[in-house]
Amino acid sequence: MESRLRDDRTIPDESARGAGAATLADQIYDEILHLILNKPLPEGSRLPTEAQFCQMYSVSRTVVREALSRLKIDGIVTSRQGQGSMVLRKPNAGVLDYPDIGSIATMQRLFEFRQVIECEVAGFAATRHTPEQLARIEAAHRAVDVALAAGAHGIEEDRLLHLAIAEAAHNAFLLAALASAGPQFVKSIEFARSLSGRLSPGRIALVSQEHAAIVEAIRARDAEAARAAMAEHLTRTRTRVFLEE
Repeated sequence: MESRLRDDRTIPDESARGAGAATLADQIYDEILHLILNKPLPEGSRLPTEAQFCQMYSVSRTVVREALSRLKIDGIVTSRQGQGSMVLRKPNAGVLDYPDIGSIATMQRLFEFRQVIECEVAGFAATRHTPEQLARIEAAHRAVDVALAAGAHGIEEDRLLHLAIAEAAHNAFLLAALASAGPQFVKSIEFARSLSGRLSPGRIALVSQEHAAIVEAIRARDAEAARAAMAEHLTRTRTRVFLEE
């Protein structure tokens, strides 16, 4: 049994999915993004109540609350006492047009995974890299700059830069964790690049500066600075992708 939305998309009945509450929350997350963008609802607008969302999408209050909680974590929705949920920042409309990512909420969680893993990887790389590994990191950084300056998306070059940093961390478990998310890792870079179209000179400069800060901290064997630079880069990337600037 399915509940049908007005635009003919469907959400499976909760009872038919057993432990699928998290998946339903991901779908409701995406539906609320569509609502904010298609209404459209500007920043500061009030969203429907939890009860109204339950009725609109034929799901439980638990699922709605989980979706709204994730939207708050991602900086899109806020709540105020006595006023319910409101739009805090407009999402990037392009996120709804990108094919084959499954769920915007899932892609958000992938960026969280990258931030947790790659910040520590950068810190370890700073203290453990060999001269040869540092040379590979620096060469990979230059390759990203060359690709972006030539008008390419530089997806493979970007992947190789992050991989070179991971290899310099000398931790097989962290490297395996990143490798296990290999296709999704590439997709996250594709996702970020595709929303920007041809990158402006200003955007290229920002990406290069963020990468350069990571590389410089690794070169200086400053683990704390390397973690901070990686966190800054991934946070800015995530903001550029998911929120209007």
